[in-house]
Amino acid sequence: MAKYFQYLTDTAAPGSGFQLYGHVHILFLVGIVIGIILLTFLYYNATDQLRLTILRVTAAVIVLSEAVRQASFLILLPAYPISQLPLQLCGLSEFIEIIHCIKPNKTTGEILYSLCLPGAVAALLFPDWTMYPVHSYQLIQSFVVHGLHIAFVIMPLVGSDIRPSAKNLWRPVLFLAVVLPPLYFLNKAWNTNFFFLNAGSQGSPLDLLIRLMGNPGFLIGYAGILAVVWFLMYLPFVFIDKRRRRFWFS
Repeated sequence: MAKYFQYLTDTAAPGSGFQLYGHVHILFLVGIVIGIILLTFLYYNATDQLRLTILRVTAAVIVLSEAVRQASFLILLPAYPISQLPLQLCGLSEFIEIIHCIKPNKTTGEILYSLCLPGAVAALLFPDWTMYPVHSYQLIQSFVVHGLHIAFVIMPLVGSDIRPSAKNLWRPVLFLAVVLPPLYFLNKAWNTNFFFLNAGSQGSPLDLLIRLMGNPGFLIGYAGILAVVWFLMYLPFVFIDKRRRRFWFS
């Protein structure tokens, strides 16, 4: 059991991890896709009360697994690694999901769709935990939790309980305006990389941008990528909203 929690920081033994888009990575991605499809099917056919229960159970599993991870840092390491504070986007997503479970609203729904969903997808496509062995809690928890973050958004999205609108993009923009400036300076002070404002994970588009544009110049490209992602994510809902208006006024 001790070995299960042994690899807790970025100092895991060389050669003990997995290859990006190797068979381990692909198997986890396939399993996550299947799990999301099953959860979404269950959610879509559930009553309103059961839907809320499914969301709350999903959020509870995410929070509990993160609590176990944080406890393992405190118990097994001589000093708590400050880089493991839940200040990454996926860490903050947990608090947003809790709020959404208590009282679903436009702000949490828009932030979940526009930021938490693409953030979790990017984390799974370009994981920064490739150094951990397959049998370690750190690796398994990282894959499963990011998959659950995606499921938490996809389920109400397919069930029409979250209805994204480009008119509400000011809400996630305001969220970023409040969160990013202090995190940028904390990263500099603590030598951390919250929200990947200092560096990108290996093999990711941010990693390429840093080589092309330098640091902090890559942050301009970072914002450009987010703008393109938002355009692609919200474009379908522009046509959906137009069809809805035509239906009601026809």
